[in-house]
Amino acid sequence: MAPKRATFYTYGDFDRCKDIKKYIEDAGIILDVRDIEKHPLSEIEMDKLLGHIPMNHFLNPASPSYAKHKLDEGLPEREELLKLILSDPTLLKRPIVKTIRLVMAGCDKKKIAEMLSIGSNGEVIEVRGHGNRKSSNRSMAGANK
Repeated sequence: MAPKRATFYTYGDFDRCKDIKKYIEDAGIILDVRDIEKHPLSEIEMDKLLGHIPMNHFLNPASPSYAKHKLDEGLPEREELLKLILSDPTLLKRPIVKTIRLVMAGCDKKKIAEMLSIGSNGEVIEVRGHGNRKSSNRSMAGANK
């Protein structure tokens, strides 16, 4: 089985993101990392990343910019909010982890593990067919030692 891949979007230097990144990589998942502060997303890229998921899923209410832009009083229309996020990425939760089919924002290790099928042993679980799970080859090899 080919290794799993995901894209890891972050901005700035945040220890919690570093910990999550290491956790994912230690599970054997190949990450394509993009710091959107250094390499901003275009409007098309941001729209594609956020998809049809409600925007509040991605917003960081703890960001000083959240109150500054009065988002605590209500969210503007999607297009306006998208432009606001592009001009101020601190409005986004970090990291954002994206696979081919799924996207998740924030540092919830349990949810990230579930999304990426990382078992309690920290290794990727191979998922077959209708939810049948099989241990990864790496963990099987470890069991044979």
